[in-house]
Amino acid sequence: MPVPENIQAALLPKVLKFSTTLPQNSKLRMLIVYNNNSATSKDDLIRGLGSAMEVKAVQSGELAANITKYDLVYFMPGVDDMASLCKIHKILSVSGISQYVEDGQISIAFGLQNNKPKIFINLTSLAKEGQSLSSEILRIAKVYN
Repeated sequence: MPVPENIQAALLPKVLKFSTTLPQNSKLRMLIVYNNNSATSKDDLIRGLGSAMEVKAVQSGELAANITKYDLVYFMPGVDDMASLCKIHKILSVSGISQYVEDGQISIAFGLQNNKPKIFINLTSLAKEGQSLSSEILRIAKVYN
């Protein structure tokens, strides 16, 4: 992933404060979907988040059984094919691969622009997931329709 997991972990809770649909007065619940190739990155992300969120990690085959209990789903590299479940269940999708946002599979991702971390947001995907973000975050993000 272009942006290290510890930086993503520091940025994610700040970005989610700009959500107009996620609960802001309680600890958010995030599901991390990974495969064998991304297990180490998943562990680094969880460690970086500390107690900022309630986190559970599952293999991609377990996503459907768990998704409705969470506010957002973070997709590790290689498991983005499951992201359509977020649109069905109206759950926010997040990743560390900006290409997933450009392709419309994921709503929010972290990537690099001019060698600096950048937030990528896909408004169409966001709407399909029943989510919205305040205009302040959209001004500093790279936005796709």
